[in-house]
Amino acid sequence: MESLYSAQTSANSLNRFHETSAKLQRYKVLLRRRWWFLLLTSCIAVVYAAITVTSSPQEFIAVGKLHVGTKIDLSDKNAGFMASAFIQDFYGTQIELLESASLRTKAKERVAMAHPDLKEIDVEIQVTQTKGSSILNVTATGTEEKYAQALLNELLSEYIAFRKKMIEDSVGGTLGKVIQEVLEKQKDVATAKLALENFLKANDATMFEGNFNRAGAYLVQLENSLNMYETEKRIMERMGLDNYLRQQDKRSSTMPSMPSAADAITPTVQGNNNTLPMAQTSSMPASAGGISPMESRYLEAQNEMMFMEAKRQELLNTYRPEHPSIKQVDEDISEAKSKVAIYKTRCEEEMKGRLDGIQTKVNGLKEAIAEWSVKAKEANDKIVTYKQLDSEYKRMVEDHQSWKDKLAQLDTTSITQSDLVAILELAGTAAPKPRELFLPIALALVAGLVAGSVILLLFDRLDDRMNTFSEFQALFPSESILGQIPELGGRGDVALIRPSDDRHLYAEAFRNLRSSILFKNWTGGKPPKIILVTSAVPNEGKTTSVANMAITMALGGARVLLADADLRRGGVSELFKIPGSPGFSEVLNGQMHWRDAVLESGTRGLHVLPRGEAVDQASELFLSPLTDEIIREMTEEYDYIIFDSAPVLVADDTASFAPKMDTVLFVVRMSSTMARLSAKALDLLYDRQVNVGGIILNRASTSLKEYTYYNYASYYSVGSKSKGAPQST
Repeated sequence: MESLYSAQTSANSLNRFHETSAKLQRYKVLLRRRWWFLLLTSCIAVVYAAITVTSSPQEFIAVGKLHVGTKIDLSDKNAGFMASAFIQDFYGTQIELLESASLRTKAKERVAMAHPDLKEIDVEIQVTQTKGSSILNVTATGTEEKYAQALLNELLSEYIAFRKKMIEDSVGGTLGKVIQEVLEKQKDVATAKLALENFLKANDATMFEGNFNRAGAYLVQLENSLNMYETEKRIMERMGLDNYLRQQDKRSSTMPSMPSAADAITPTVQGNNNTLPMAQTSSMPASAGGISPMESRYLEAQNEMMFMEAKRQELLNTYRPEHPSIKQVDEDISEAKSKVAIYKTRCEEEMKGRLDGIQTKVNGLKEAIAEWSVKAKEANDKIVTYKQLDSEYKRMVEDHQSWKDKLAQLDTTSITQSDLVAILELAGTAAPKPRELFLPIALALVAGLVAGSVILLLFDRLDDRMNTFSEFQALFPSESILGQIPELGGRGDVALIRPSDDRHLYAEAFRNLRSSILFKNWTGGKPPKIILVTSAVPNEGKTTSVANMAITMALGGARVLLADADLRRGGVSELFKIPGSPGFSEVLNGQMHWRDAVLESGTRGLHVLPRGEAVDQASELFLSPLTDEIIREMTEEYDYIIFDSAPVLVADDTASFAPKMDTVLFVVRMSSTMARLSAKALDLLYDRQVNVGGIILNRASTSLKEYTYYNYASYYSVGSKSKGAPQST
């Protein structure tokens, strides 16, 4: 699976390489054939630039200089106050000001008033900064030297006046802004103070002393007391009477006496016109301080009973149970148990009363907590509001004081205005501007080349003619290429191939075509016997190619019949210099037998059936049953029958005749045939269920890189060698 994926990736990469190579080859061919167009556009652009420069009126240049570096220094007599330089002091800003249209308009008005005799002209103003300095060079370029000089000087003067006005406006604006801010801040202070006073009047001011929420603190005490009573109640319920009383008895022996359980839990304290209940603040509930007298007697009775039981157990170690001493002890134990039962009943009643008292306190505390939770939240909200109002008031006071200090500084400061922008040098007499030819001509040359390249590329995009094998393969990847016929130099008709032809490359191309026909993997495993050669349009070199192909097949020892099936304009007889009539048209019309029309070609094994008289309705002849019978008879006598037919897109003759063939070879002339026409012709053949066996690329340029193998001429001819001289392999 991985090897298959790798193979697909390699194939895709190769296809992309072929596409890129085809584009590069196409551009090289385009440049080689249309280089003169680039030369023409470049020459036109250079001539136009030269004429424009030499015919333009003489210009004059006036130069003035400025020193730039402005700031306002506000020096306080005591503390010292420095204002930073205005943003207008940046050099870029000054350059924009000098080149602005408003200053130029005012300068023109001043020139018109000062020099009414000077005619107004267009003047180009350019400002540059001397590198590493604060000097600005201002140049004025125009066709009138006096006007350029006067305009530049007035522009510099107008710029200085603008600078002074800008600084004065900036200082006055700063002082006015500070005064406005002081008044605004004073209003803000009065508003904040009034809001704070109104809030204090509406609420008790003592509540905000120290920012302490008394209601919140009292609420915490109530919650603590509630937690203690609830805890004590759970302990009493879980421990039971005996364990609880013993624990309390131990605590009363180690702790001082505590208030009674009946003490009130909410005594009050008066103060500041507020009545705040005082919550129970002891660490334990009042009932946790000791036990009652009855509970003490109950515990003493239990202890006495346990003592008697221990005494009885000790006596049993000496006497029998019937001994009078043991019986006396049993009577005492029985009396003690009765007493303990009586005391326990009384203690349980007291225990229940104590639990009820604690529950009453718990309920009271919960009601108090609910009430004081609301009061604590209200008090907290008021404290927060008070803090916000107080903070806002203090901030407003600080802002107001800050702006008052700034105003005092501006009022008591000696303002020193120091404008370091000054005219360093006025414009002198304008000097003639040298005519510069090199740069305009160089730019025109580049522009001409670019324009010519764009035009060529545009026309190339519209031109879909194929120049190279790679281009054809990229446009028709599914078509099989059987051969490539090289282009021969010279003009006029091309002579047919001879047995010992000195056009080695040309003859070798047709031998390669013959091998492709003989050894291609044809459907059925056998090479085709009936072959038709056609093209999309006329003048593709189809007839010459089919004639040379037939000669090459015959030179290989095959019996070949070349028939001219282009019944409208066939030219096979002219190539072989034989009579053109009678021929194939008379045969199809039934006027004569085809064997009577066949002529010798001059090449062994090759016979030629000329066109005959031209006919207009060849399709009907090709579709007749006679045609099928003629072709059958031809196949019995020849190894190959090759038909030269009319172009596909010219008439329906080929489309009607081609389905009868074993295969059809399609000729494409490089650098001439349009891809869309070839595609249309091939689609037409495929629609007729024609077996297109392959493509013959005619007139391929041997000067292109992908045809370099044609340059090995030593492989195509055998020259005279000196005897005994070794031959390289």
